[in-house]
Amino acid sequence: MKIIFMGSPEISVPFLNFCAEKTDEIIVFTQKDKIRGRGKKLEPTPVKKRALELGLEVHTLWSKSEKAFEIMKNFASDLLFVVAYGQILPKRILDIPKLYPLNVHFSLLPKYRGSTPVNTALLNGDAVSGTSVMVMDEELDSGDVVLSADCAVSENDNATSLFEKLTNLSLELLEKNWEKIEKGTLERVPQQGEPVFTNMIQKSDMWLDFRCDARVLFNKIRALTYEPGVRAIFRGNIIGIEKAEFVKNCGGNPGEIVEVSKSGIVVACKNGGIKITELKPAGKNSMKAAEFINGYKPVQGEIFSSNNENC
Repeated sequence: MKIIFMGSPEISVPFLNFCAEKTDEIIVFTQKDKIRGRGKKLEPTPVKKRALELGLEVHTLWSKSEKAFEIMKNFASDLLFVVAYGQILPKRILDIPKLYPLNVHFSLLPKYRGSTPVNTALLNGDAVSGTSVMVMDEELDSGDVVLSADCAVSENDNATSLFEKLTNLSLELLEKNWEKIEKGTLERVPQQGEPVFTNMIQKSDMWLDFRCDARVLFNKIRALTYEPGVRAIFRGNIIGIEKAEFVKNCGGNPGEIVEVSKSGIVVACKNGGIKITELKPAGKNSMKAAEFINGYKPVQGEIFSSNNENC
């Protein structure tokens, strides 16, 4: 089996590892090195780092370039395997593999086409999510589905834990059906129903407006933790809110601290409140609420606010 693997972020790495367990005939395409982190250094993508560790051939060419096309064509792959690559692929590349151009997408298609399916499921408070493996076409996430499975979403899930659940579920599906993939005998099922598209996460989405419904804010914290994160202003400084619990009954004005305890800081919102259990002050590491309370000594009546008015 000869595989062209295309992916970029950390979430793609387990799938690269999976492919590397199946064959050593792999070439990898990923995004170019970028300035990342506080050190402002040029860093490779997580996929490039892992591919180099595995001793694989890596390319960071634009997918629509002639050179990229020639490399892929000459490799004569059986399978094109794409997970969060970050570029729309032209038809001539999708036509290269002998078997399939497969893409793993973390939703039950056609629901949540686009780049943020996991975040969107949490933002919407969905109780069920899932994964789809599809044969790619030229449209956005519109190809025939060949494998799919659902999973429950608990109130304790955030983006990190749900990504982990769906990664494991996807790998199980691929392992169970690998013989069919090798033989090219997967059943292709056209997507049924009206598609639902996701939105890109904007900087304005990262602010918590405590005049909003408490359940909406709770879901936002779950959906955007830890990347890109959500924030509020406390004593004039930006504070990252990394974990919280939904509080059904809560008095007080929006943004007002109504309770301070070792287990968390309860802040009033519309229709309830949130208990903040993990925070990240600007320039500092994440800390549990108890550590924040010991250092900053917040008191009832103080206010968490936002510079964005968006419910």
